Amino acid sequence: MSKIEKKTHPNLDGKINTLKPGEGALTLPSQIIAEQANKKRPGTNKKSRHRTVGYTGRRDEHHSRHQGGRDTPLSQSIQAGQAVSPWERGRTPLPSPAVLQSVQSMSLSVSPAQTDAWRKQIFEQLSERSKREMDNFRHYEQAIEQSVWVKKGPMQWWRDWKPHKWIDVHFALEQFSGAEGDKDGILFIYYNYNEEKKYLHAFINEVTILVPVLNNSKHTFAIYTPERIKQRWPIRLAAATELEMYDWLALLSVCCCDSRGIHGPPSKQAIWSITCKGDIFVSEPSSALEAMPYPTPCDQMFWRQVGGHLRLVDCNSLGIVWGIGYDHTAWVYSGGYGGGFFQGLASSTDNIYTQTDVKSVHIYENQRWNPVTGYTNRGLPTDRYMWSDASGYHECTRAGTKPPSPQWTWVSDWAVDYSVSGGTDREGWQYAADFPASYHGFKTIKDFVRRRRWARKCKLTTTGPWQEIPPIPLSDVTILPCAVHSSMDPVPLWAISDKGDVLCRLGVTPLTPAGTSWLHVGTDQPFKSISVGAASQVWGIARDGSAFYRGSVSAQSSAGDCWYHIPSPAKQKLKQVSVGKTSVYTVDENGNLWYRLGVTPSYPQGSSWEHISNNVRKVSVGPLDQAWIIADKVQGSHSLSCGTVCHRLGVQPMEPKGQSWDYGIGGGWDHITVRGNSMEPPHIHLPSVTDPSLAAPHTPLPARST
Repeated sequence: MSKIEKKTHPNLDGKINTLKPGEGALTLPSQIIAEQANKKRPGTNKKSRHRTVGYTGRRDEHHSRHQGGRDTPLSQSIQAGQAVSPWERGRTPLPSPAVLQSVQSMSLSVSPAQTDAWRKQIFEQLSERSKREMDNFRHYEQAIEQSVWVKKGPMQWWRDWKPHKWIDVHFALEQFSGAEGDKDGILFIYYNYNEEKKYLHAFINEVTILVPVLNNSKHTFAIYTPERIKQRWPIRLAAATELEMYDWLALLSVCCCDSRGIHGPPSKQAIWSITCKGDIFVSEPSSALEAMPYPTPCDQMFWRQVGGHLRLVDCNSLGIVWGIGYDHTAWVYSGGYGGGFFQGLASSTDNIYTQTDVKSVHIYENQRWNPVTGYTNRGLPTDRYMWSDASGYHECTRAGTKPPSPQWTWVSDWAVDYSVSGGTDREGWQYAADFPASYHGFKTIKDFVRRRRWARKCKLTTTGPWQEIPPIPLSDVTILPCAVHSSMDPVPLWAISDKGDVLCRLGVTPLTPAGTSWLHVGTDQPFKSISVGAASQVWGIARDGSAFYRGSVSAQSSAGDCWYHIPSPAKQKLKQVSVGKTSVYTVDENGNLWYRLGVTPSYPQGSSWEHISNNVRKVSVGPLDQAWIIADKVQGSHSLSCGTVCHRLGVQPMEPKGQSWDYGIGGGWDHITVRGNSMEPPHIHLPSVTDPSLAAPHTPLPARST
């Protein structure tokens, strides 16, 4: 095979261009054959061997002038090594048989090895040319348009300064795409203050969560940033209609996810949480979330909403997620994302199902004792409203009370609720010495006030990535937090029915997260909370506030053999328990958080309780013994905040109880589970503080403690 050399060809304008190896026309096998024929035949025009192949369909004008304007016979073209187009072939005489036989014999002399070498050479030259052309144009700007997209609309904004009130504003979202295809945006709130136009702004990549705050009067939602989380004071906006509010929420949620590169369903390590209104949120943890000594601040976590409506949720690191609605219906996560008000690209097209939930709205009828008429609905001037909510600070009458939001509809009438903690008499009344106090279900001579609770049911219908698990209604559920050895191995899952029965779910695997059937586990009394730890240790809380440990639970004996009673903290009734790898935490009815001391593999019941914190609503312990809580009465810039997500800092093997709290999103949160986050933190080796040659490391800011 001949080597490709520098060649020239006549350009369309008559100029001669020089082609480097790998550029322009390539030496083809037919051209090689013709060159070999020229070498063998004496008298061949040597210059014509350098003629470039590739111009077909019409004759080259330069060549026609060189030949005196006359057509060249086909035999002369072949002898000269020139390429002949089909057009020329149709108007020229056929070559002699001797010439054809000579060409055929020469074509057979090209071996397969030469053909392979030719192909390799062509490929290398094409690669070199492609690389060279890319380098030549690298200094040019990329042909990607940087676009800006703007959406505007009228809104109302809850003013940051006193007197706080709703004011009319113009709300705008400006989203722009960068040169690399990344997206970001800015939120603007334009308002007037003292006849002067001003604005408030927030970057999309700083928004940590968008929360719908539906109530009877306005269609509002809250926007949080790390700074707003510290202040416990979000940006609160109100839309004119519910549809407009959801349109803004869906658009802003997509923009926030685009700016952070988060798409699709939650990961198996995701942290799940639920608000007081039943909205579901997930956060993707980083490996630095549990790092020591400088973990990722809790207020910088990004939360996105998942369709559906639940009261509580639990998960593990295999991606198995179960939830329970307000009506005690059990649901299993289907693997999708979106649903609810999310549409289009913000929601998956499959694994989205219709979900319903039913809950009761409660109001209280309050009365005070009158020596003349007995109990009456006319109280003292300092008393609470005679028809009120549980706190007594807000008036709530049967005629004036509406469903929690426009999404809910009434499905029953008002009726006296007898299922109240502390019991009631035959008419549903509870008695106490004064408002507020500890109520009991019988009257004594010292009781001067009484109350009874009324309930009315309402129903919600939505969509989300959840499938119903009939037929037993549940009040609590727990899943083994750590991974099993195989995707076919069963995963321990325990639950409590709405009647207080302890159940063990069989057949739960990553491939069949819903399981197959229930196994009843006997108890002496009804239970209300249960948790299974990483080593299959099962703890439960009975309805009387006492704690129990289930013995001999293993892979071979999934239900164990017996319950061991664990004494509660002094004068306290427990209400919730959570078990991690080795740690056991409980919360009592007064909001105290307790840690179980002395828990070892040989003595899993532990020895005693140690008080950790107060004002705690719920606790979740993960597979790495990380502890997260929902806390009440967290100080903000304007007031105390209830329902705040908090993370325990300083948890390590030598100090499993941790040291302090880091405050995250809130308030308005009711539930959290970190039992799927088994992501090991990075190991950071700090220099010794005794080494004078090294500068002292920076110490983190002191965290507030509850």
